[in-house]
Amino acid sequence: MMHNGKGREQKKEKFSFRSYITFYTRFPIPWWLFIASLAFSLINTEVFLAISKYVIRINKGELYNSVIIGYALLTVLNAAISMGSNICGEYGIQKVTLRARKLLWDKILHLPMREVERRQPSSLISGVVNDITQASTVIHMIFSTVASVYGFVRCCVEMARFNAKLSAYMLLLVPLAIGVFALVGQLQYRMMLRRYESLNTMTEFFSEHISAAKHVKAQAIEDMETEAGLRAIDERYRADVYYAFMEVLQVFSNTLYTSIGSIVIALFGSDMIRKGQMPDTGINDFTTYKGRVDQYQAEVLTHYQTLKGTQGAMQYVGVLQEGPEEDLEDGYDLPESQPEQDIVLDRVSFGYVPQQPVLHDLSLTIPAGKTTAIIGSNGSGKSTLLKLLQGIYSPDSGRVWLGKAAVDEVKLAQLRRRFGCVLQHNPLFSGSVRDNIAYGATGEISDEAIAGAARLADADGFIRQLPQGYDSDVGMGGALLSGGQRQRVAIARMLMSNPDYLLMDEAGASLDHKSDMTIFRTVREHMKNRTIVVVAHDMRSVMEADHIIVLNEGSLEAAGNHKELLGTSPTYRAYLQLQGYTLAGEEVSR
Repeated sequence: MMHNGKGREQKKEKFSFRSYITFYTRFPIPWWLFIASLAFSLINTEVFLAISKYVIRINKGELYNSVIIGYALLTVLNAAISMGSNICGEYGIQKVTLRARKLLWDKILHLPMREVERRQPSSLISGVVNDITQASTVIHMIFSTVASVYGFVRCCVEMARFNAKLSAYMLLLVPLAIGVFALVGQLQYRMMLRRYESLNTMTEFFSEHISAAKHVKAQAIEDMETEAGLRAIDERYRADVYYAFMEVLQVFSNTLYTSIGSIVIALFGSDMIRKGQMPDTGINDFTTYKGRVDQYQAEVLTHYQTLKGTQGAMQYVGVLQEGPEEDLEDGYDLPESQPEQDIVLDRVSFGYVPQQPVLHDLSLTIPAGKTTAIIGSNGSGKSTLLKLLQGIYSPDSGRVWLGKAAVDEVKLAQLRRRFGCVLQHNPLFSGSVRDNIAYGATGEISDEAIAGAARLADADGFIRQLPQGYDSDVGMGGALLSGGQRQRVAIARMLMSNPDYLLMDEAGASLDHKSDMTIFRTVREHMKNRTIVVVAHDMRSVMEADHIIVLNEGSLEAAGNHKELLGTSPTYRAYLQLQGYTLAGEEVSR
């Protein structure tokens, strides 16, 4: 099992800085929390300065009760204000993350199916779980920058008041700091982009391969999978090493700048002391203010680095958010269901991959109010045809008509609610049997309605034998049920929606023939006078259909009832013979 890496390719798509900023206009931001955090920070700057004055007095030996008490009270006040700022800021961060995650989840649900398959579900999972956590950093950073700039300016003013000449020397070093931090910021962008790409790659790999654990064990390829997993882990390891190196570089650059500042203070300060331009304690006193200035300066420059890093981390989310989206309410209202209206495909061509069509100029009619069976070899387009009927995909050319309504022009939400669909493998969700049967149903749902749907699906018997009956947990993906039991629950869920059109794609593949035919006949009776489309390989089900369509390599070979196809379709006759039927004119025996 090889990881194809398509998810990583998606992360290389272009995401402009403007798009990065625009992302934050798509959901409400709790500005008041960040404004409150800013207000606390601005107040704390003044407290810092007041504490600095007390520190200078203490360094000079002024250990009076009033000085010590004042210093202690301001220190406690500083801690309390910092706590208030952090509470507001962190709460705001979590609010932004929550809303951004909801926005991304909604976007994922409205992606066109082609886009979901192109990006892979595992990549989308990684985006909503991992990448989106960086969304709140930018908002917090904006307000923190304002507070840091204010603190930097105020401390520079106080430092200049103490000693303007030495302050001027210090400000000459600011361009050096900006240059160093700008360089580190650019590297930070690449580092965060690489780190999140590796995290997504690892998440995608394990999401995909752990879900295939049964296949791995069945083939006894644990050792091979271990090696593949180690490669994904190693990718993350290398990214983390790079990240650690960048953090060390950032600390080094900050330490280097601070050390240069200390050297400048020592050189020029000592000269000023010798000349009587500054008291003997002047260097210590000035260093106190310089420490505050360095702190705020480092914060301002670090915010830039954070911005670049977050831009890298949010690359995939931004590209995804700006991508295509289905509007389920776009188009005109679908007319009320009319049983006499056929489903018509008019010269439809479609391919999942460009230049590789699955359906070729296909024209056919699915008669209203009847059961139509579709047969054909693997890859002939049977399942694809059903997806086109629901608007899951749009034809590359041609049109699908539901009565007089063109499928590509009606509201998708209304169209899809008309259809019920049962596949060969149907997803169940963690929760009870009851929850899974009721999933997707609207209005008030009674226990009797759920039990009634289960009886039609021949599921009521086994459900009542479960430890907690309808309240029994099915496990993730229905893992606590057998394949046949999962299929019956899925059929019951479909019947709960009471669709106008029923699509069954190898729905009986997990069932024994007796159960399959029993359910099939029961469902047909329940859906009497409604349109049913069945994709099946078992010719016993096919022969019972009112209308049969034979596809051959994406084209229509023949259509008609059983007797008509015996004379017009070589594929139909071949299928019967492969399953042990003997043909004699219009007579079929086994």
